[in-house]
Amino acid sequence: MALAIAVIDAPRVEDDLRAQGVDPLVVDWSPPAGGDLSDVALLTRAYADDRVEEGNRRALAALDASRPHLVDAGLAADLVPGMDARRILHCGPPCEWQRLGPAMRGQVARAAMLEGWAGDQGAAAALIEAGDIELAATEAHGVVAPMSGVLSPSMAVWAVHDEATGADAWAPMSDGAGDGLPASARARDLIARQRLLADRLAPGASAALGARGPIDLAALAGEAARMGDADAPDARAAGLLLIRELLPAMATRALDAVPALAGAGAPMGRIALPLMAAAARCAVQAAVGTPMSSLLIAMSGNGTDVGVTLAGTPGVWHTAPAPIADDAQFDEGSGASGAAPWTGDQGVIACAGMAIDARLCIDAGEAPAIPMGVASRADGGWVGHGHAQVPLAALRDALDALVPTAP
Repeated sequence: MALAIAVIDAPRVEDDLRAQGVDPLVVDWSPPAGGDLSDVALLTRAYADDRVEEGNRRALAALDASRPHLVDAGLAADLVPGMDARRILHCGPPCEWQRLGPAMRGQVARAAMLEGWAGDQGAAAALIEAGDIELAATEAHGVVAPMSGVLSPSMAVWAVHDEATGADAWAPMSDGAGDGLPASARARDLIARQRLLADRLAPGASAALGARGPIDLAALAGEAARMGDADAPDARAAGLLLIRELLPAMATRALDAVPALAGAGAPMGRIALPLMAAAARCAVQAAVGTPMSSLLIAMSGNGTDVGVTLAGTPGVWHTAPAPIADDAQFDEGSGASGAAPWTGDQGVIACAGMAIDARLCIDAGEAPAIPMGVASRADGGWVGHGHAQVPLAALRDALDALVPTAP
């Protein structure tokens, strides 16, 4: 029998063996979690618990069976439960007003101005601090808001429904130009943009959907990925496909909304980004509450914290300081000094498409790099794009809560 010698990470031994005429079997291996003993202990508990593997199998099956469809559009007050009060939703995990990043505070204040609750940002901040305007995280209402997204009652939303699971999700409409409520826009222009979405585009889209029927967003996302959206943060191909699907019925049922649709889709091509996030939210809802599943169902930032939630522990956030995107490419006139830390709920798109297992992230020593837009620290507008990773500290805490140490 021929001699076989396996070698693990020992290049000098490899060289000596080859010099003696022996071709070693080189094993590419590294210790779990880079050899960190506390992480190895955590992974040992997680991998030894058969319930986690079974939970992930069931959660994956639920994700695969999900079929989110765009079914309607309208005002948040009419479509989103709990949005009929003086309430403003912000992206990311729950956060007190004073801890929100400056871009997010500005977005929330401008939403209060849009609603007519305050005449300027200072008055809006005073009302929020006094508790006269309630703040809540988007996740608690089934809403997703990419970038520095906020939602207030009179803003327009897309409504998504999963025919397989009955799950619902909503996302603020975007006209692709301002990416929310930028401080650079005059109040009159800001209100005019939002009113165009609420008074023209939303009713027109609703009429078109009523005539043609729901749009299969899983199929649309698949086609968009083949057209180049797979690693893009702005879903431009999906925007073109959305316009293609809506335009014929809108032209016959709501002709006055066609310019609004064209205008919303033309400037930067990001009209579909919130919609793709809502579709992903619907998909992960199918896995929510799967006992002991370590799959991520939310990755979201508010400019201060980035938070994760596991399918097996729904409604429980585990947070860490929000990172700034790596390898960012900035628009002309923008730079790293003006970039905000992770803001927006768009990480849910990766949760639905990549089926991210917290165990594998800790084992590898890093989370996947998620493509995303970079928001301005000053006003929350889109200033570039790059990749960001959830800090391992949040993932460790989440997995530790899922598989606690036995008493």
